[in-house]
Amino acid sequence: MEDAAFWITTVGGLLSLIAWGWYYASLGKRIAKEEEKAGRDLTYEINPFTGSSQSAETKKDRK
Repeated sequence: MEDAAFWITTVGGLLSLIAWGWYYASLGKRIAKEEEKAGRDLTYEINPFTGSSQSAETKKDRK
């Protein structure tokens, strides 16, 4: 039973690390795309949770 707990904890930990890395890699990719489109550095203008410098209203207007 101790082996099962070890493997479940180990696999769960690895999956969470992979998900964390994937999230930050994709967020960085999105921020880079926004900065390229804007043609300037958006360091203090971009939302760190969504990777976008546009508000929800602005995105709705463009569609």
